[in-house]
Amino acid sequence: MKNIRYFKFLVPAAALLAAGCTGDFDWRNTNPDNATEEMMDYDDIRAGAPFKQIVRNVVPSFQLTGDEEYGSANYQVIQDLAGNIFAGYTGSINTGFLANNLYNITYSAWHEAMFTDAYSRAMSEWYLLDNAREASPEKAAMGDIAKIALMHRVTDTYGPVPYSRAGESVITSPYDSQESIYRSFFEELEDAVEVLTTFYRTQPDLKLMADYDDVFYGDVEKWIKFANTLRLRLALRVVYADAALAEENARLSVEHEIGVMTSNSDLAKLNVPTTGPWENPLYVIQYSFDDARIGATIEAYMNGYDDPRRPVYFTANTNGEYRGVRNGITVNNNYASSTLLSRVNCTNTSGLYDGALLWMPTAEAYFLLAEAAIRWNWLPQSAQYYYEEGIRASFDSHGVSGADAYIVSTNTPAAYTDVVSSSNSMSAPSTVTVAWSDSDSFETRLERIITQKYIALFPEGQEAWSEFRRTGYPKVFQVSVNNSSGAISISEQIRRLNYPVKEYTSSNAEEVQKAVSILASESSSGSLDNGGTHVWWDKK
Repeated sequence: MKNIRYFKFLVPAAALLAAGCTGDFDWRNTNPDNATEEMMDYDDIRAGAPFKQIVRNVVPSFQLTGDEEYGSANYQVIQDLAGNIFAGYTGSINTGFLANNLYNITYSAWHEAMFTDAYSRAMSEWYLLDNAREASPEKAAMGDIAKIALMHRVTDTYGPVPYSRAGESVITSPYDSQESIYRSFFEELEDAVEVLTTFYRTQPDLKLMADYDDVFYGDVEKWIKFANTLRLRLALRVVYADAALAEENARLSVEHEIGVMTSNSDLAKLNVPTTGPWENPLYVIQYSFDDARIGATIEAYMNGYDDPRRPVYFTANTNGEYRGVRNGITVNNNYASSTLLSRVNCTNTSGLYDGALLWMPTAEAYFLLAEAAIRWNWLPQSAQYYYEEGIRASFDSHGVSGADAYIVSTNTPAAYTDVVSSSNSMSAPSTVTVAWSDSDSFETRLERIITQKYIALFPEGQEAWSEFRRTGYPKVFQVSVNNSSGAISISEQIRRLNYPVKEYTSSNAEEVQKAVSILASESSSGSLDNGGTHVWWDKK
Protein backbone atom coordinates (compact mmCIF):
# COMPACT_ATOMS: atom_id res chain seq x y z
CA MET A 1 0.00 0.00 0.00
CA LYS A 2 1.60 3.21 -1.09
CA ASN A 3 1.75 5.99 1.48
CA ILE A 4 -0.29 8.48 -0.51
CA ARG A 5 -3.06 5.97 -0.80
CA TYR A 6 -2.85 5.04 2.85
CA PHE A 7 -3.59 8.50 4.13
CA LYS A 8 -6.23 9.16 1.55
CA PHE A 9 -8.28 6.21 2.82
CA LEU A 10 -7.52 5.90 6.48
CA VAL A 11 -7.41 9.45 7.80
CA PRO A 12 -11.02 10.40 6.90
CA ALA A 13 -12.29 7.28 8.69
CA ALA A 14 -10.04 7.75 11.71
CA ALA A 15 -10.92 11.41 11.94
CA LEU A 16 -14.51 10.44 12.71
CA LEU A 17 -13.34 9.45 16.16
CA ALA A 18 -11.10 12.44 16.78
CA ALA A 19 -12.79 12.94 20.13
CA GLY A 20 -12.65 9.27 21.07
CA CYS A 21 -14.84 6.37 20.17
CA THR A 22 -17.94 8.36 21.08
CA GLY A 23 -16.93 12.03 21.00
CA ASP A 24 -19.99 14.21 20.55
CA PHE A 25 -21.60 11.52 18.38
CA ASP A 26 -22.04 13.84 15.40
CA TRP A 27 -21.12 10.93 13.19
CA ARG A 28 -24.16 9.04 14.37
CA ASN A 29 -26.41 11.62 12.75
CA THR A 30 -24.43 12.84 9.76
CA ASN A 31 -23.36 9.68 7.94
CA PRO A 32 -23.20 10.76 4.29
CA ASP A 33 -24.41 7.30 3.21
CA ASN A 34 -27.82 7.84 4.88
CA ALA A 35 -30.85 8.74 2.80
CA THR A 36 -32.96 11.82 3.49
CA GLU A 37 -36.09 11.40 5.61
CA GLU A 38 -38.27 11.85 2.51
CA MET A 39 -36.51 8.97 0.79
CA MET A 40 -36.64 6.58 3.71
CA ASP A 41 -39.93 4.94 2.80
CA TYR A 42 -39.02 4.34 -0.85
CA ASP A 43 -38.16 0.78 -1.89
CA ASP A 44 -37.59 -0.53 1.65
CA ILE A 45 -34.74 1.93 2.14
CA ARG A 46 -35.49 2.70 5.80
CA ALA A 47 -34.29 -0.74 6.81
CA GLY A 48 -32.36 -1.66 3.68
CA ALA A 49 -29.91 1.24 3.62
CA PRO A 50 -28.47 0.74 7.12
CA PHE A 51 -28.52 -3.03 6.66
CA LYS A 52 -26.48 -2.72 3.48
CA GLN A 53 -23.91 -0.57 5.27
CA ILE A 54 -23.52 -3.06 8.12
CA VAL A 55 -23.08 -5.91 5.65
CA ARG A 56 -20.53 -3.99 3.60
CA ASN A 57 -18.39 -3.42 6.70
CA VAL A 58 -18.28 -6.85 8.36
CA VAL A 59 -15.08 -7.25 6.36
CA PRO A 60 -14.00 -3.88 4.88
CA SER A 61 -15.14 -3.68 1.27
CA PHE A 62 -14.97 -1.20 -1.58
CA GLN A 63 -17.40 1.68 -1.09
CA LEU A 64 -17.91 5.20 -2.37
CA THR A 65 -18.96 8.01 -0.04
CA GLY A 66 -19.55 10.91 -2.34
CA ASP A 67 -16.34 11.07 -4.35
CA GLU A 68 -14.28 9.51 -1.55
CA GLU A 69 -13.14 5.94 -2.05
CA TYR A 70 -12.96 3.45 0.80
CA GLY A 71 -12.03 -0.18 0.87
CA SER A 72 -8.75 -1.76 -0.11
CA ALA A 73 -6.50 0.36 2.10
CA ASN A 74 -8.70 -0.14 5.15
CA TYR A 75 -8.99 -3.85 4.41
CA GLN A 76 -5.21 -3.85 4.40
CA VAL A 77 -4.75 -2.26 7.81
CA ILE A 78 -7.71 -4.06 9.41
CA GLN A 79 -7.39 -7.52 7.87
CA ASP A 80 -4.16 -8.04 5.96
CA LEU A 81 -1.75 -6.35 8.40
CA ALA A 82 -3.44 -8.02 11.37
CA GLY A 83 -5.24 -11.38 11.11
CA ASN A 84 -3.81 -12.43 7.76
CA ILE A 85 -0.22 -11.81 8.82
CA PHE A 86 -0.61 -13.06 12.41
CA ALA A 87 -2.07 -16.32 11.04
CA GLY A 88 0.68 -16.74 8.45
CA TYR A 89 -1.69 -16.40 5.48
CA THR A 90 0.24 -13.51 3.95
CA GLY A 91 3.65 -11.93 4.37
CA SER A 92 4.61 -8.29 3.95
CA ILE A 93 7.26 -7.35 1.38
CA ASN A 94 6.88 -3.59 1.89
CA THR A 95 10.03 -2.36 3.64
CA GLY A 96 7.97 0.32 5.39
CA PHE A 97 5.69 -2.16 7.13
CA LEU A 98 7.69 -3.01 10.20
CA ALA A 99 5.24 -2.11 12.97
CA ASN A 100 2.88 -5.07 12.91
CA ASN A 101 5.36 -7.39 11.23
CA LEU A 102 7.84 -6.98 14.10
CA TYR A 103 5.29 -6.57 16.94
CA ASN A 104 5.90 -2.85 17.42
CA ILE A 105 2.31 -1.85 18.14
CA THR A 106 2.80 1.87 18.49
CA TYR A 107 1.70 2.94 15.03
CA SER A 108 -1.75 4.12 16.01
CA ALA A 109 -3.22 4.53 12.54
CA TRP A 110 -2.73 0.82 11.98
CA HIS A 111 -3.98 -0.76 15.20
CA GLU A 112 -6.85 1.73 15.61
CA ALA A 113 -8.46 1.07 12.24
CA MET A 114 -10.76 -1.82 13.11
CA PHE A 115 -12.02 -0.09 16.25
CA THR A 116 -12.63 3.20 14.46
CA ASP A 117 -14.41 1.78 11.46
CA ALA A 118 -16.63 -0.59 13.42
CA TYR A 119 -18.30 2.27 15.27
CA SER A 120 -18.28 4.96 12.61
CA ARG A 121 -19.28 2.83 9.65
CA ALA A 122 -21.38 -0.02 11.06
CA MET A 123 -22.63 0.41 14.63
CA SER A 124 -24.06 3.80 13.78
CA GLU A 125 -26.05 2.11 11.01
CA TRP A 126 -27.19 -0.69 13.28
CA TYR A 127 -28.56 1.93 15.66
CA LEU A 128 -30.79 3.23 12.83
CA LEU A 129 -31.94 -0.28 12.00
CA ASP A 130 -32.60 -1.02 15.67
CA ASN A 131 -34.92 1.99 15.78
CA ALA A 132 -36.99 0.34 13.02
CA ARG A 133 -37.28 -2.94 14.95
CA GLU A 134 -40.93 -2.57 15.93
CA ALA A 135 -42.03 -2.03 12.32
CA SER A 136 -39.57 -4.53 10.79
CA PRO A 137 -38.54 -7.15 13.38
CA GLU A 138 -37.34 -9.66 10.76
CA LYS A 139 -35.15 -7.08 9.04
CA ALA A 140 -33.74 -5.94 12.36
CA ALA A 141 -32.98 -9.60 13.16
CA MET A 142 -30.94 -9.91 9.98
CA GLY A 143 -29.11 -6.74 10.97
CA ASP A 144 -28.39 -8.21 14.41
CA ILE A 145 -26.74 -11.25 12.83
CA ALA A 146 -24.57 -9.09 10.57
CA LYS A 147 -23.68 -6.84 13.51
CA ILE A 148 -22.49 -9.80 15.56
CA ALA A 149 -20.51 -11.13 12.58
CA LEU A 150 -18.64 -7.81 12.71
CA MET A 151 -18.48 -7.10 16.43
CA HIS A 152 -17.12 -10.49 17.44
CA ARG A 153 -14.14 -9.67 15.24
CA VAL A 154 -13.73 -6.39 17.14
CA THR A 155 -13.93 -7.80 20.66
CA ASP A 156 -11.74 -10.75 19.63
CA THR A 157 -9.13 -8.22 18.53
CA TYR A 158 -9.21 -5.86 21.53
CA GLY A 159 -11.04 -7.57 24.40
CA PRO A 160 -13.54 -5.35 26.28
CA VAL A 161 -15.12 -2.81 23.91
CA PRO A 162 -18.20 -0.57 23.93
CA TYR A 163 -21.18 -2.75 23.04
CA SER A 164 -24.31 -2.63 25.18
CA ARG A 165 -24.64 1.15 24.81
CA ALA A 166 -22.84 1.63 21.50
CA GLY A 167 -25.03 3.84 19.36
CA GLU A 168 -26.59 5.86 22.15
CA SER A 169 -26.14 9.62 22.07
CA VAL A 170 -24.07 9.90 25.21
CA ILE A 171 -20.90 11.83 25.94
CA THR A 172 -18.92 8.78 26.95
CA SER A 173 -19.24 5.20 25.84
CA PRO A 174 -18.66 2.59 28.54
CA TYR A 175 -16.79 -0.61 27.72
CA ASP A 176 -18.33 -3.99 28.44
CA SER A 177 -16.41 -7.03 29.60
CA GLN A 178 -15.79 -9.56 26.86
CA GLU A 179 -17.66 -12.20 28.82
CA SER A 180 -20.78 -10.02 28.95
CA ILE A 181 -20.44 -9.20 25.25
CA TYR A 182 -20.32 -12.88 24.35
CA ARG A 183 -23.35 -13.61 26.52
CA SER A 184 -25.15 -10.82 24.67
CA PHE A 185 -24.08 -12.34 21.35
CA PHE A 186 -25.66 -15.66 22.30
CA GLU A 187 -28.90 -14.05 23.48
CA GLU A 188 -29.18 -11.84 20.40
CA LEU A 189 -28.48 -14.72 18.03
CA GLU A 190 -31.10 -16.85 19.76
CA ASP A 191 -33.66 -14.05 19.46
CA ALA A 192 -32.77 -13.34 15.83
CA VAL A 193 -33.03 -17.00 14.86
CA GLU A 194 -36.39 -17.30 16.63
CA VAL A 195 -37.79 -14.26 14.82
CA LEU A 196 -36.53 -15.39 11.42
CA THR A 197 -37.61 -19.00 11.93
CA THR A 198 -41.16 -17.90 12.76
CA PHE A 199 -41.16 -15.76 9.62
CA TYR A 200 -39.70 -18.56 7.50
CA ARG A 201 -42.27 -21.16 8.64
CA THR A 202 -45.13 -19.06 7.29
CA GLN A 203 -43.45 -17.41 4.26
CA PRO A 204 -40.55 -19.65 3.18
CA ASP A 205 -40.32 -18.20 -0.32
CA LEU A 206 -40.42 -14.52 0.61
CA LYS A 207 -37.11 -12.66 0.36
CA LEU A 208 -36.21 -9.87 2.79
CA MET A 209 -34.25 -6.79 1.64
CA ALA A 210 -32.99 -8.71 -1.39
CA ASP A 211 -31.91 -5.51 -3.16
CA TYR A 212 -29.70 -4.57 -0.19
CA ASP A 213 -28.32 -7.99 0.70
CA ASP A 214 -25.11 -8.84 -1.17
CA VAL A 215 -24.56 -11.94 0.99
CA PHE A 216 -27.66 -14.15 0.66
CA TYR A 217 -29.87 -11.89 -1.49
CA GLY A 218 -32.68 -11.91 1.06
CA ASP A 219 -32.78 -15.70 1.56
CA VAL A 220 -34.07 -16.04 5.12
CA GLU A 221 -33.23 -19.74 5.45
CA LYS A 222 -29.59 -19.05 4.61
CA TRP A 223 -29.44 -16.24 7.18
CA ILE A 224 -30.80 -18.67 9.81
CA LYS A 225 -28.18 -21.29 8.91
CA PHE A 226 -25.44 -18.68 9.02
CA ALA A 227 -26.65 -17.41 12.41
CA ASN A 228 -26.67 -20.94 13.83
CA THR A 229 -23.19 -21.62 12.49
CA LEU A 230 -21.94 -18.28 13.80
CA ARG A 231 -23.34 -19.22 17.20
CA LEU A 232 -21.50 -22.55 16.99
CA ARG A 233 -18.27 -20.71 16.10
CA LEU A 234 -18.67 -18.41 19.09
CA ALA A 235 -19.65 -21.29 21.38
CA LEU A 236 -16.39 -23.08 20.70
CA ARG A 237 -14.54 -19.80 21.00
CA VAL A 238 -15.39 -19.68 24.70
CA VAL A 239 -14.91 -23.37 25.48
CA TYR A 240 -11.75 -22.84 27.56
CA ALA A 241 -13.29 -19.92 29.44
CA ASP A 242 -16.75 -21.37 30.15
CA ALA A 243 -17.24 -24.97 29.03
CA ALA A 244 -20.88 -25.11 30.11
CA LEU A 245 -21.78 -21.93 28.21
CA ALA A 246 -19.98 -23.32 25.17
CA GLU A 247 -21.80 -26.65 25.19
CA GLU A 248 -25.20 -25.09 25.81
CA ASN A 249 -24.93 -22.79 22.81
CA ALA A 250 -23.28 -25.37 20.57
CA ARG A 251 -26.15 -27.77 21.21
CA LEU A 252 -28.82 -25.14 20.59
CA SER A 253 -27.18 -24.31 17.25
CA VAL A 254 -26.80 -27.89 16.06
CA GLU A 255 -30.22 -29.09 17.21
CA HIS A 256 -32.17 -26.15 15.78
CA GLU A 257 -34.82 -27.28 13.27
CA ILE A 258 -33.06 -25.55 10.34
CA GLY A 259 -29.58 -26.21 11.65
CA VAL A 260 -26.18 -25.05 10.47
CA MET A 261 -24.57 -24.61 7.06
CA THR A 262 -24.18 -27.97 5.27
CA SER A 263 -24.10 -27.16 1.55
CA ASN A 264 -21.66 -24.93 -0.32
CA SER A 265 -24.68 -22.97 -1.48
CA ASP A 266 -24.86 -21.84 2.17
CA LEU A 267 -21.32 -20.36 2.07
CA ALA A 268 -21.29 -16.84 3.54
CA LYS A 269 -19.45 -14.17 1.56
CA LEU A 270 -19.95 -10.58 0.50
CA ASN A 271 -20.50 -10.94 -3.21
CA VAL A 272 -19.41 -8.48 -5.87
CA PRO A 273 -22.28 -5.97 -6.21
CA THR A 274 -24.32 -6.26 -9.38
CA THR A 275 -23.98 -2.52 -10.02
CA GLY A 276 -21.32 0.08 -9.35
CA PRO A 277 -17.53 -0.05 -9.09
CA TRP A 278 -15.71 -2.74 -7.14
CA GLU A 279 -12.23 -3.65 -5.94
CA ASN A 280 -11.13 -6.99 -4.55
CA PRO A 281 -8.76 -5.81 -1.80
CA LEU A 282 -6.64 -8.96 -1.89
CA TYR A 283 -5.98 -8.39 -5.57
CA VAL A 284 -5.22 -4.70 -5.03
CA ILE A 285 -2.83 -5.40 -2.14
CA GLN A 286 -0.97 -8.23 -3.88
CA TYR A 287 -0.86 -6.77 -7.40
CA SER A 288 -1.56 -3.02 -7.42
CA PHE A 289 -0.08 -1.96 -4.08
CA ASP A 290 2.45 -4.79 -4.53
CA ASP A 291 2.83 -4.97 -0.75
CA ALA A 292 2.38 -8.66 0.11
CA ARG A 293 2.86 -12.25 -0.98
CA ILE A 294 1.56 -15.53 0.46
CA GLY A 295 2.69 -16.47 3.96
CA ALA A 296 5.33 -18.99 4.95
CA THR A 297 3.09 -20.87 7.39
CA ILE A 298 0.31 -21.76 4.97
CA GLU A 299 2.95 -22.54 2.35
CA ALA A 300 4.64 -25.07 4.66
CA TYR A 301 1.40 -26.89 5.45
CA MET A 302 0.03 -27.00 1.93
CA ASN A 303 3.36 -27.91 0.31
CA GLY A 304 3.95 -30.67 2.83
CA TYR A 305 0.48 -32.08 2.24
CA ASP A 306 0.93 -31.75 -1.55
CA ASP A 307 -2.43 -29.99 -1.35
CA PRO A 308 -4.36 -29.94 -4.67
CA ARG A 309 -5.87 -26.56 -3.72
CA ARG A 310 -2.52 -24.76 -4.08
CA PRO A 311 -2.96 -23.64 -7.71
CA VAL A 312 -6.40 -22.27 -6.81
CA TYR A 313 -5.09 -20.40 -3.77
CA PHE A 314 -1.68 -19.26 -5.07
CA THR A 315 0.26 -18.43 -8.20
CA ALA A 316 3.26 -20.62 -8.96
CA ASN A 317 6.68 -19.00 -9.15
CA THR A 318 9.01 -19.18 -12.15
CA ASN A 319 10.11 -22.65 -11.01
CA GLY A 320 6.54 -23.92 -10.78
CA GLU A 321 6.67 -23.83 -6.95
CA TYR A 322 4.58 -22.15 -4.27
CA ARG A 323 6.75 -20.01 -2.00
CA GLY A 324 5.88 -17.50 0.70
CA VAL A 325 7.30 -14.93 3.10
CA ARG A 326 7.91 -15.48 6.78
CA ASN A 327 6.64 -12.80 9.10
CA GLY A 328 8.77 -11.13 11.73
CA ILE A 329 11.71 -10.62 9.41
CA THR A 330 13.22 -7.35 8.29
CA VAL A 331 12.41 -7.46 4.60
CA ASN A 332 14.54 -5.68 2.00
CA ASN A 333 13.92 -4.73 -1.62
CA ASN A 334 14.99 -8.18 -2.82
CA TYR A 335 11.67 -9.57 -1.61
CA ALA A 336 9.63 -7.14 -3.69
CA SER A 337 11.68 -7.83 -6.83
CA SER A 338 11.84 -11.61 -6.45
CA THR A 339 10.10 -13.76 -9.07
CA LEU A 340 10.25 -16.73 -6.72
CA LEU A 341 7.48 -15.59 -4.36
CA SER A 342 3.85 -16.56 -4.91
CA ARG A 343 0.84 -14.27 -4.76
CA VAL A 344 -2.79 -14.94 -3.90
CA ASN A 345 -4.38 -16.23 -7.10
CA CYS A 346 -7.18 -13.81 -7.86
CA THR A 347 -8.29 -10.81 -9.87
CA ASN A 348 -10.95 -8.26 -9.08
CA THR A 349 -13.69 -10.61 -10.24
CA SER A 350 -12.18 -14.07 -10.71
CA GLY A 351 -10.46 -16.73 -8.64
CA LEU A 352 -10.73 -17.48 -4.93
CA TYR A 353 -14.47 -16.81 -4.69
CA ASP A 354 -14.46 -14.49 -7.70
CA GLY A 355 -13.71 -11.21 -5.99
CA ALA A 356 -16.06 -11.86 -3.06
CA LEU A 357 -14.99 -11.32 0.56
CA LEU A 358 -15.28 -14.52 2.59
CA TRP A 359 -17.17 -14.45 5.88
CA MET A 360 -17.53 -18.17 6.58
CA PRO A 361 -17.03 -21.23 4.35
CA THR A 362 -19.38 -24.18 4.72
CA ALA A 363 -16.30 -26.30 5.45
CA GLU A 364 -15.91 -24.38 8.72
CA ALA A 365 -19.29 -25.65 9.88
CA TYR A 366 -18.12 -29.24 9.47
CA PHE A 367 -14.85 -28.60 11.30
CA LEU A 368 -16.77 -26.94 14.13
CA LEU A 369 -18.97 -30.03 14.32
CA ALA A 370 -15.88 -32.25 14.29
CA GLU A 371 -14.44 -30.39 17.28
CA ALA A 372 -17.79 -30.53 19.06
CA ALA A 373 -17.83 -34.29 18.48
CA ILE A 374 -14.47 -34.85 20.17
CA ARG A 375 -15.61 -32.78 23.14
CA TRP A 376 -19.21 -33.97 23.63
CA ASN A 377 -21.09 -37.18 22.95
CA TRP A 378 -24.44 -35.89 21.69
CA LEU A 379 -23.55 -35.25 18.04
CA PRO A 380 -25.40 -37.47 15.53
CA GLN A 381 -22.23 -38.29 13.55
CA SER A 382 -18.61 -39.06 14.45
CA ALA A 383 -15.80 -36.52 14.55
CA GLN A 384 -14.13 -38.33 11.65
CA TYR A 385 -17.28 -38.00 9.54
CA TYR A 386 -17.52 -34.24 10.09
CA TYR A 387 -13.77 -33.78 9.63
CA GLU A 388 -13.70 -35.55 6.29
CA GLU A 389 -16.87 -33.81 5.11
CA GLY A 390 -15.19 -30.51 5.94
CA ILE A 391 -12.29 -31.34 3.66
CA ARG A 392 -14.65 -32.43 0.89
CA ALA A 393 -16.69 -29.23 1.27
CA SER A 394 -13.54 -27.11 0.97
CA PHE A 395 -12.34 -28.94 -2.15
CA ASP A 396 -15.80 -28.69 -3.69
CA SER A 397 -16.13 -24.96 -2.96
CA HIS A 398 -13.02 -24.35 -5.06
CA GLY A 399 -13.87 -26.84 -7.79
CA VAL A 400 -10.88 -29.02 -6.90
CA SER A 401 -10.84 -32.81 -7.26
CA GLY A 402 -8.85 -35.33 -5.26
CA ALA A 403 -10.42 -34.92 -1.82
CA ASP A 404 -10.75 -38.66 -1.17
CA ALA A 405 -7.05 -39.30 -1.79
CA TYR A 406 -6.08 -36.26 0.27
CA ILE A 407 -8.18 -37.41 3.24
CA VAL A 408 -6.13 -40.58 3.69
CA SER A 409 -2.76 -38.90 3.18
CA THR A 410 -0.05 -39.48 5.78
CA ASN A 411 2.03 -36.56 4.51
CA THR A 412 3.21 -34.02 7.08
CA PRO A 413 3.92 -30.27 6.84
CA ALA A 414 7.13 -29.26 5.07
CA ALA A 415 10.08 -27.22 6.20
CA TYR A 416 10.11 -23.62 5.02
CA THR A 417 12.91 -22.41 2.78
CA ASP A 418 13.21 -18.66 2.35
CA VAL A 419 14.04 -18.36 -1.35
CA VAL A 420 15.31 -14.80 -0.92
CA SER A 421 17.36 -15.08 2.28
CA SER A 422 18.09 -18.60 3.53
CA SER A 423 18.81 -17.32 7.05
CA ASN A 424 15.06 -16.96 7.56
CA SER A 425 14.29 -20.61 6.77
CA MET A 426 12.51 -22.75 9.36
CA SER A 427 12.06 -26.44 10.11
CA ALA A 428 8.62 -28.00 9.63
CA PRO A 429 6.08 -26.49 12.06
CA SER A 430 4.34 -29.79 12.88
CA THR A 431 4.18 -33.51 12.19
CA VAL A 432 0.38 -33.79 12.10
CA THR A 433 -1.00 -35.78 9.17
CA VAL A 434 -4.21 -35.33 7.20
CA ALA A 435 -5.45 -38.89 7.75
CA TRP A 436 -7.75 -39.30 10.74
CA SER A 437 -7.14 -41.76 13.57
CA ASP A 438 -9.53 -42.25 16.46
CA SER A 439 -6.69 -43.71 18.50
CA ASP A 440 -4.79 -40.40 18.52
CA SER A 441 -4.84 -38.22 21.61
CA PHE A 442 -7.41 -35.49 22.03
CA GLU A 443 -4.79 -32.83 21.29
CA THR A 444 -3.61 -34.52 18.09
CA ARG A 445 -7.19 -34.83 16.86
CA LEU A 446 -7.84 -31.19 17.76
CA GLU A 447 -4.68 -30.08 15.95
CA ARG A 448 -5.72 -32.06 12.88
CA ILE A 449 -9.19 -30.45 12.85
CA ILE A 450 -7.93 -26.90 13.35
CA THR A 451 -5.13 -27.33 10.79
CA GLN A 452 -7.57 -28.38 8.07
CA LYS A 453 -9.97 -25.63 9.15
CA TYR A 454 -7.08 -23.18 8.82
CA ILE A 455 -6.48 -24.25 5.22
CA ALA A 456 -10.20 -24.12 4.40
CA LEU A 457 -10.65 -20.66 5.96
CA PHE A 458 -8.11 -19.00 3.65
CA PRO A 459 -8.07 -16.01 3.17
CA GLU A 460 -10.15 -15.13 6.27
CA GLY A 461 -7.13 -14.53 8.48
CA GLN A 462 -8.97 -12.80 11.31
CA GLU A 463 -10.78 -16.03 12.16
CA ALA A 464 -7.63 -18.11 11.63
CA TRP A 465 -5.71 -15.85 14.05
CA SER A 466 -8.47 -16.15 16.66
CA GLU A 467 -8.45 -19.93 16.35
CA PHE A 468 -4.67 -20.01 16.69
CA ARG A 469 -4.93 -17.97 19.89
CA ARG A 470 -7.75 -20.16 21.22
CA THR A 471 -6.23 -23.58 20.46
CA GLY A 472 -2.54 -23.07 19.65
CA TYR A 473 -3.16 -24.57 16.20
CA PRO A 474 -1.98 -24.67 13.57
CA LYS A 475 1.56 -24.07 14.73
CA VAL A 476 2.42 -20.70 13.18
CA PHE A 477 6.05 -19.78 12.51
CA GLN A 478 7.42 -17.45 15.17
CA VAL A 479 8.79 -14.03 14.33
CA SER A 480 12.56 -13.66 14.24
CA VAL A 481 12.53 -9.97 15.25
CA ASN A 482 10.39 -8.85 18.19
CA ASN A 483 10.27 -5.08 18.75
CA SER A 484 7.61 -5.17 21.48
CA SER A 485 10.11 -4.38 24.26
CA GLY A 486 9.08 -7.56 26.06
CA ALA A 487 5.32 -6.97 25.90
CA ILE A 488 4.74 -9.87 23.49
CA SER A 489 6.25 -13.31 23.89
CA ILE A 490 7.80 -14.82 20.76
CA SER A 491 6.58 -18.25 21.80
CA GLU A 492 3.01 -17.14 22.54
CA GLN A 493 2.90 -14.64 19.67
CA ILE A 494 0.55 -11.66 19.52
CA ARG A 495 -2.70 -12.02 21.48
CA ARG A 496 -4.56 -8.73 20.87
CA LEU A 497 -4.22 -5.15 19.62
CA ASN A 498 -3.90 -2.01 21.74
CA TYR A 499 -6.80 0.37 22.20
CA PRO A 500 -6.73 3.52 20.06
CA VAL A 501 -4.53 6.30 21.39
CA LYS A 502 -7.41 8.74 20.85
CA GLU A 503 -9.47 6.93 23.45
CA TYR A 504 -6.92 7.96 26.09
CA THR A 505 -6.96 11.62 25.07
CA SER A 506 -10.70 12.12 24.56
CA SER A 507 -13.76 12.50 26.73
CA ASN A 508 -13.79 8.71 26.86
CA ALA A 509 -10.42 8.51 28.65
CA GLU A 510 -11.92 7.45 31.97
CA GLU A 511 -13.89 4.66 30.27
CA VAL A 512 -10.89 3.22 28.44
CA GLN A 513 -8.93 3.18 31.72
CA LYS A 514 -11.79 1.17 33.22
CA ALA A 515 -11.61 -1.11 30.18
CA VAL A 516 -7.97 -1.88 30.89
CA SER A 517 -8.95 -2.89 34.42
CA ILE A 518 -11.69 -5.14 33.04
CA LEU A 519 -9.21 -6.62 30.58
CA ALA A 520 -6.80 -7.38 33.41
CA SER A 521 -9.51 -8.98 35.55
CA GLU A 522 -10.61 -11.26 32.69
CA SER A 523 -7.15 -12.16 31.44
CA SER A 524 -5.36 -15.38 32.28
CA SER A 525 -2.02 -13.81 31.32
CA GLY A 526 -1.03 -10.16 31.25
CA SER A 527 -2.79 -7.10 32.61
CA LEU A 528 -1.77 -4.17 30.39
CA ASP A 529 -3.11 -2.64 27.21
CA ASN A 530 -0.59 -4.34 24.95
CA GLY A 531 -0.30 -7.21 22.48
CA GLY A 532 0.76 -9.78 25.06
CA THR A 533 -2.33 -9.69 27.26
CA HIS A 534 -4.84 -12.51 26.73
CA VAL A 535 -8.51 -11.69 26.13
CA TRP A 536 -11.20 -13.40 28.23
CA TRP A 537 -11.70 -16.53 26.11
CA ASP A 538 -7.94 -17.05 25.55
CA LYS A 539 -7.43 -19.42 28.48
CA LYS A 540 -6.05 -22.68 27.15
